[in-house]
Amino acid sequence: MSAKLTSKNLQELGELMDSEDLAYKKCLFYATVATDSTLKSKLGAYANNHRQRFEALLKYLNSHE
Repeated sequence: MSAKLTSKNLQELGELMDSEDLAYKKCLFYATVATDSTLKSKLGAYANNHRQRFEALLKYLNSHE
């Protein structure tokens, strides 16, 4: 059985998730408008990294319900 998260932990986790989601959306947007293929590729990779971190945080949150 996993330990319950405190309200402070939940608040911090929510802020981290919001930050990762925003960073994902920004990278994805800039990847779509970039004209340089190298930059487009790197921004796409950054977007994927942010999405993976968001999903890891969500998985962690769900494991502590």
